[in-house]
Amino acid sequence: MTSISRPARSSTRSTGVLIPLYTHPTDGSWSEVVRVHASHPLVPMIAVINPSNGPGGSQNPEYVTGIMNLQNAGVTTLGYVYTNYGERSKSSVESEVSAYKRWYSVNGIMIDEMSNTQGFESYYSALNGHVKSLGMTHTVGNPGTVVPASFIGTLDCLVIYENSGLPPISELQKYRGHAAPNSAYISYGVPTLDTAFEIASAAYVRWLYITDACLPNPYDTLPSYFSAEVATLDNGTSTTASREPPQSGPHPKAPRAKSAAR
Repeated sequence: MTSISRPARSSTRSTGVLIPLYTHPTDGSWSEVVRVHASHPLVPMIAVINPSNGPGGSQNPEYVTGIMNLQNAGVTTLGYVYTNYGERSKSSVESEVSAYKRWYSVNGIMIDEMSNTQGFESYYSALNGHVKSLGMTHTVGNPGTVVPASFIGTLDCLVIYENSGLPPISELQKYRGHAAPNSAYISYGVPTLDTAFEIASAAYVRWLYITDACLPNPYDTLPSYFSAEVATLDNGTSTTASREPPQSGPHPKAPRAKSAAR
C-alpha cells in the first residue's frame, strides 16, 4: 500500500478486500479465503488475524501454519492490536507488534480502537515507525469513522467507516485531493450484497469489506456472499439494481474484535 491520492478509477481491480479473519486457523473460513483468492488473483486481499485480542502469550503452531498458507496463496496478513483510543501505553502495543513479527512473520499490523482526536497523531506515527522498523510493510488503523486531516499519513491506511449498513458515498469522498493514506470501509449487517454500490464505492477506497454477519460479533464467519463480493471487484459488473446510497446514522463505538483463541 502506498500513500497516493485517490482519483476515481474506471477499474475496480485495484480495490481489494480487507477481511477481519477472527476465526481459528482450523476453521473453514481460512481455506475459503485461499480458495476465493485463487479464483480471483487480481483482487488484492488482506486478512487480519487475531489469536487473542492480540498475539496471545505464546506462539500457536496452528496460526504459524495457517498464516503461511495464506501468504503462500498471495494473501497479505496483518496482526491485530488495539490501542484503547490512544490510552494504551505505546510500549505495550509495541511489545505485541514485536511478538507478531517474531512468532508469525506477518506482513503488517492492524491497529484497532484508533483515536480520531487531535493530539494523538504522534502516538500513531510512532507505532507506524515501530512496525516498519521490524521489516513489516503494512499498517492499517481503524478509527471506524472519519478523522481530522492531521491524521492523514500517520498510517498507511485508515478505516474511515465501520458500522452497520453501507456508508454514504459522500463520506467516502472526503479524502479526495489529499496525498492521503489509502482509505477503507467495513460494513456489517448487510443482508444482501448490492454489487452496484460495491462498484461505485470502490472508486473512492483502496479496501472494503461487506458482510451479512451481525453484532455482537460480525467477524466470526465470512459473508455468505463472500465469493460474489470478490468476483464483483474482479469483473467490475453488478447483478443488482443501482440505488441511492443509504444514509447512515451517527457512528456507534465500533465493536471490540473477537479473538479466535481456544
